[in-house]
Amino acid sequence: MALEKLHKVLDDIVKKNNYINPTVAVNPISTGGANYSSSLYTIIVSESGKEDLQLFAKVLVTNENLSAQLPMKIVDLEQFFYVDLLKKYENIQNAHNLPVEKRLIVPKYYGCYPKEPVAQTIVLENLTVKGFTTHDRFKSIDWDYAAKAMESLAKFHALSMAYSENNPVEFEQVVEKIKGNGEMIAGILKRMYQQHINTTLAVIPEKHKNKLQKYLDTEVNTELMFKNKSLQRPILCHGDYRPSNLMHRVNENGALEVIPVDFQTIQYNSPLYDLMYFIFTGSDEKFRREHFQDLTDHYYQELSNALRSLKLNPDVIYPKTTFELELKEYLPYGLVTAIYSLPIITVETENAPVIRDDASIEVYDSFLQTKTGPLYPERMNGVINDFFRWGIIE
Repeated sequence: MALEKLHKVLDDIVKKNNYINPTVAVNPISTGGANYSSSLYTIIVSESGKEDLQLFAKVLVTNENLSAQLPMKIVDLEQFFYVDLLKKYENIQNAHNLPVEKRLIVPKYYGCYPKEPVAQTIVLENLTVKGFTTHDRFKSIDWDYAAKAMESLAKFHALSMAYSENNPVEFEQVVEKIKGNGEMIAGILKRMYQQHINTTLAVIPEKHKNKLQKYLDTEVNTELMFKNKSLQRPILCHGDYRPSNLMHRVNENGALEVIPVDFQTIQYNSPLYDLMYFIFTGSDEKFRREHFQDLTDHYYQELSNALRSLKLNPDVIYPKTTFELELKEYLPYGLVTAIYSLPIITVETENAPVIRDDASIEVYDSFLQTKTGPLYPERMNGVINDFFRWGIIE
């Protein structure tokens, strides 16, 4: 069924790109446990006298049971980003004549097949043929990578702020459109968090267990973490901004380039939602000890630069004092993120979970109770150590 839907999309793409009698080679690929919700493919469309078309396809693993429970189909949301929202952002960038280096860069969109509840498909350019790759999820990010990732995130967030300033009524319509999807994701993440508290307690030293449990019981407000729409400046967040959803390469001039992908979890929340998520899904204790403050400062500086390039004053739109307040308020979300995500992010490839064809929302609960890998205790204890060192847990 998945390949049938994919070939229907490819037929349309071939016609739109004026291929008459091409050869279409479709090859499945594996992410080594970095992707759980989709089947992935690379496609080469070739024809004599024409340049090969290098494509990447993502086919959502779902069914009528699961699809009926989703307020907005994931592929529909990603299609909405590429077809509608991205055009708004491009118009904003064009209106300010932004040079390439100041623009948000994302993969080129070719087509989508969201018409059925099974095998929903989106087709993009294949960035790997241009030298892009994903970060090794078993390794911590380094400064160069993290800094570039923050530059891309800042551009993405600045465009949301500009959109809300320039077209507030239209922006609110977008927020309403994606509202149900955000609430659904928040519900899943909250259950993941609750399920993995015991997983966390099982690997930390005995001396920390009671204090951590007390902190989670009395100080962590999951309603704030998962449903709050920002203290001051709500935006359209990426929602899953982690190294596995970024592509990077080193250009000929030696500069690192990072491009965000996977816009199927866009939601309305604080900029700190994406920032904390990136840091605590992609870094180890050593990185945070050396670079946490520098990285959050770098993000805000890049956001300020991006806002100024769009003729917006960061001191008015999102002052540094507001950012620092939200950083303090959202810091516990870093711990929450680690609790629900690290068991999955650090799982060994052979133990990576797979969504079955009969999946439902409830199936995610058991699906995400996966066997943890050997890296998990080190990464999780590193996060706990941070929160003791910062004096957040006492």
